[in-house]
Amino acid sequence: MNRSAFVAFIHATFFGEKKEIASLVLHSTPTTGPTHTLILTRHGDSIWNGKHVGCKETFTGWTDVPLSPLGEKEAIRTGEILADLTREVEIDALFTSTLSRAKMTAHYVWWAYNENLEEQYRREKHYQYYNRPGNMPQQNSMQYQGPAQWLADYRLNERHYGSLQGLVKVEAERGDFGHSADEVYKWRRSWHAKPPILDDDDPRRLEERRRFGPICGLENIPRGESLNCVAKNRIRPFVEEKLTPLLEEAARRKPGDEGGTALIVAHANSLRALIGVICKADQNETAAAFSKLEAMKIPTASPLVLQFRLVEKQFTPVDSIGEGSNPLPVYPIQYLF
Repeated sequence: MNRSAFVAFIHATFFGEKKEIASLVLHSTPTTGPTHTLILTRHGDSIWNGKHVGCKETFTGWTDVPLSPLGEKEAIRTGEILADLTREVEIDALFTSTLSRAKMTAHYVWWAYNENLEEQYRREKHYQYYNRPGNMPQQNSMQYQGPAQWLADYRLNERHYGSLQGLVKVEAERGDFGHSADEVYKWRRSWHAKPPILDDDDPRRLEERRRFGPICGLENIPRGESLNCVAKNRIRPFVEEKLTPLLEEAARRKPGDEGGTALIVAHANSLRALIGVICKADQNETAAAFSKLEAMKIPTASPLVLQFRLVEKQFTPVDSIGEGSNPLPVYPIQYLF
C-alpha cells in the first residue's frame, strides 16, 4: 500500500471517509528534542455501549458503569497486543480516568501485558536451554514489569453529557425526550454544542456529587460539557501540568532524542479532546484537522499512537507515517511498532 492509499485508509477507518484527503503540510517539525509517544486506548466495551445482552446504547458520561464481559476480553486482547509490539519500549506512566470502566480496562490491559511477556520469556528460556545447554537460565520467571507511575486523574473522565446521561441514544434521537435528531447529533459530534445541563436537585447530580466530590472537589464536577469545555477546562491543564512534565523528566533519563512514553486509558471524547490539544486543532477551527477531529470515531480497546515534541512550550505533532500529510497524525499502534 502506498502512502496516499494508507492515509486514505486511516481516514476511512477513523473519520468515516472513503475519499482520499488532500495533502496538508503541518508546521515543520524540528529534528532535535525528544519525541514523546502517547499510546491512547479507549476503555473496553461497557454495559451501556450497546453490545451487552439486555442493554441498549446509552449516554454514559460520568455515570460509573462497569465493563461488559466483552469489554474485559477486549482489554485483555489490548494487553496482549501491547506486549507483542512494545516489549522493548519502556512505558513511563499509565494514566486512567477515575471512572470504573477505564480503571478496569487499565488493570486488565496490564495484567495481560505481563502474562504475555511471561509466556514470551518462558519460550525464550526454553529455547536457550535446549539449544544451548551450557547456558542455563538464571531464573524461571521474569520479574513483574509495571509503569514507573500509575495515575488516575478525573480530568481524563468522559465528557459530561448533562441531562442526556442515562437516556437510550436511539430514543433520544427519535424525539422521545423532546429533542430533535439534529440536536442530538450536534451534542454528540460538534466541538461547541453543549447538551442540556443537569439540575442541582436531579438524583443523577446528587449521586455524582456523593461519588466524585471527594475525588476532584464539588466545584470540578461539571453539569454538562461540550468537547470544547473538556479540552479547555480539563485536558489542556492535564497535559500541561501533569503529562508533559512527566514525559520531559522521563526523556532526561534516556539517551539521544528518545522521549517519554505514556499509556492513556480513557474515553472516546476525552481522547478526542486530547488529540485536539496536542495537534492544535482546537486553536484553528478552519483547518482540516478540526473537521477531522469532529468526525473522529474511536473504537473501544483499540490502541492508537500519537507522537509529539514540545518546542518552546508549544505542542508539535510528529507525523512519522504520513510524512506531514495527515492533519491528525494518530495511527493504529501496529503501524508504528
